[in-house]
Amino acid sequence: MRSIRLLGSILVGLTLALSLFAPADVHALVPPAVQDFFMGADGVTLGMATVSFASMSRKERQKANLGGIIKLYLLSTSDFTRDWPIDTDVAAGLIVGTTIPLKTGVIAAVVTFDLDTCRVKSDRKGKLGYQNCSHSGEAKMAGYEAAQMAAIDKTFNEGGIAIAVYKDGTRAVHGSSWQPLEFEDSTDSGAKGDDQLQIDFKFKGDGYAWHPPILPTAVTVPLPV
Repeated sequence: MRSIRLLGSILVGLTLALSLFAPADVHALVPPAVQDFFMGADGVTLGMATVSFASMSRKERQKANLGGIIKLYLLSTSDFTRDWPIDTDVAAGLIVGTTIPLKTGVIAAVVTFDLDTCRVKSDRKGKLGYQNCSHSGEAKMAGYEAAQMAAIDKTFNEGGIAIAVYKDGTRAVHGSSWQPLEFEDSTDSGAKGDDQLQIDFKFKGDGYAWHPPILPTAVTVPLPV
């Protein structure tokens, strides 16, 4: 029995080795069922035969890579005609389609924040088989006036999505209408005249299958005129 096992191991090793240097000959001699049993239905996965992951790289040098957000738009869950975005709306980091499924007449709310105070984040976490992404962001606005608070009150117990515009024009969709972002806010009067009297506006959500997907330039976000 030991001799048979040893012989079998030698034959398997030779088959795998030959598959790397003469794959066509091995495929011709070895029955397909045997190839699939030892090497998998997709072929040999040893050495340089196949690569499961994609190569990753930093952004190309000699190009701008500015941090920060320059514009922020909000849409309420009730603004949509269907759940958006869902899995079929996202592919390879991009939103698929040419329109946002909004009800007639809906326009996005614009958050006008202080310079260099808006940022967005995302992260993927969890054990294998259960990983998901979370989205979050924040912005600060000078002041504490009735009109500002009236606008913020519209987000009270109402979820939605946020579209953040990066400094290179990239637009990323945070949250979804079916798993809406939760909006939070706080105010700070400061203690003396040169302190910052401001409103801190935040949003967060998790349970997404993707990092915030990029909205193609062809897709129009309806904005106030």
